[in-house]
Amino acid sequence: MRQDIQPDLQEAVGHLALLDRIYKTGLPLNGSLSFLNNWTYISSNPERDFEQLTTTGPYAGTRQAFETGVRFAARYGHLIPSNAKTKLWASDSERVIETAQHFASGLFGSDWEKVGRAILEIIPETFDRRADTLTPGDTCLKYIVDEDRGHDNGIKMLTLFQQAYIPAIAERLLVEEDNRELEGFTDWEVFSMQEMCGFETTVRGSSPWCDVFTREDWKNFEYGRDLVHYYRGGPGNPYAGAMGWLWLNATTNLLREGPKAGSMFFSL
Repeated sequence: MRQDIQPDLQEAVGHLALLDRIYKTGLPLNGSLSFLNNWTYISSNPERDFEQLTTTGPYAGTRQAFETGVRFAARYGHLIPSNAKTKLWASDSERVIETAQHFASGLFGSDWEKVGRAILEIIPETFDRRADTLTPGDTCLKYIVDEDRGHDNGIKMLTLFQQAYIPAIAERLLVEEDNRELEGFTDWEVFSMQEMCGFETTVRGSSPWCDVFTREDWKNFEYGRDLVHYYRGGPGNPYAGAMGWLWLNATTNLLREGPKAGSMFFSL
């Protein structure tokens, strides 16, 4: 299930470093970035909020998980057995567990644990789980250590593409600001600005960062994100098939076992 979450630590560090550098100039901003003169970051308590499920705004992760459960119940409730507990699996991550709990509340009702409608099984994300895991990206050794084709290849491909589309944006913003103290923006700083559009929208419902960029800028950002996922865990990664096989194998075994295995399973 897709989760609307706060930035992870690495993303947040980039956001805050950029904002700190801008504010340290002590000069009012002009042009597209003038909103920063009266803007505050999406979290006042980073240590508490980062990497957590969002809880505010129309796109709150808690709300979306609950509403997904409600919609699922309306469409497929007749497939859920009434005489057996339904199993839900979640990896050992606070936001994933919380997502599963809100989904279950929407699907079964807020008392689902108390009345025994379902069981939530939490699977550790530790390396020693090997193939018995929901998070093979944390347990596949070759995927982790292969610097050329493993986990980090997605970011490498994104970095190359950033060099093709971001310099023109950085130059445009610098000309608008006419502030020599800024000295320019790096590729990752501009990318951080684009990230903040999405993160702020999930928390507050909208974001002035979104208006800083053109439609073409957003198409390039989208393609950049596609590159990350294609080469990190998609067809562009040689280890993706082996890691995805875990879900395929588990699903195949359930189908082979037939109705006695149960009629509904959820992995969140």
